[in-house]
Amino acid sequence: MNKKFFLSIIIPVFNNLNHVLDLLKSIDMTNLKNTEVIIIDDGSKPKLKKKLKKFKIKYKYIKNLGPSYARNFGAKVSSGKFLLFLDSDLVLPKNFLKRLNNFLKKKKIKIRTIPYGIISNIDDIFSQYKAFFDYFNVCLKLKGSKETGYIIGSSCVFSRKIFFKSKGWNQNIKTPSIEHEEFTKRLERIKITRLKNFYVEHKFPVGISLFKKIFFRSKNWVFSKLSGRIKFSGLTTTKTSGFFSLQPLLFFILLLIFSMNENFSTFILLIPLIFFVFGNLNFFYFLYKKTRLNDLIKYILIHFFFCLFVSLGALAGLFKYSFYRIFN
Repeated sequence: MNKKFFLSIIIPVFNNLNHVLDLLKSIDMTNLKNTEVIIIDDGSKPKLKKKLKKFKIKYKYIKNLGPSYARNFGAKVSSGKFLLFLDSDLVLPKNFLKRLNNFLKKKKIKIRTIPYGIISNIDDIFSQYKAFFDYFNVCLKLKGSKETGYIIGSSCVFSRKIFFKSKGWNQNIKTPSIEHEEFTKRLERIKITRLKNFYVEHKFPVGISLFKKIFFRSKNWVFSKLSGRIKFSGLTTTKTSGFFSLQPLLFFILLLIFSMNENFSTFILLIPLIFFVFGNLNFFYFLYKKTRLNDLIKYILIHFFFCLFVSLGALAGLFKYSFYRIFN
């Protein structure tokens, strides 16, 4: 007879061995005999089993079907009363599991989401920018409140009953992008709250990888939003943030027009820049308090191009949806 656990930690992995090793090293199982760790190897080549054999885990290998399928598969082979989903590029702070176990024993929860910490686990300015961005748009906007209204897919905990009743992650979403927002929309009648005073460290992408990832995420988000599968989160995704993120793209469009038309007023070029600065004043002030002046300028430039790639991705998502509607 299989042992019943109190908490099952489910980690989907695809090829990123170094990241999952760091995560497993941060998982302190001392005096936590009621917790199991399940690694779902989502088609890594080569398989990661030999590299992970020194850890006390349950390892399952499946063909590559995406993180949503891997999470659902992990839930099916688990036995925990609570299910903690973690992405493999996270690192847990000290005593995280001990505190979480104590919390779950005292509180009756359905769904709790766990935000990222303010410091990136990678010492890189692009990665740290994204840590600042997420912290500002989630933790600071929720200061004094437990509500989030949506699931952070990289780190969240479910009661087993609620997870299976809601039919889990959408397995039609094959790539890691908007699966947590789609799940959120299906859970509209259930109160989603955050675990206050809990956080995880994330290894955000560096350099051009950050812009590439946000481009494809924005493309998928817009397509899914127009398809009615997701909604605005009210935190990182709002109509207002969308408008201000559009300004860098408008600036380059106007710059292109200016280069072809000598009669074009240079003042018009300043309008999107003014809107961009005005719309991000609170974020820039937050960065000013957290960084040195020379780093602040770098963060503002990164944010400018980050918003540019958000807009380009949104435009690609709009085109994708238009073609979908025409040919389907």
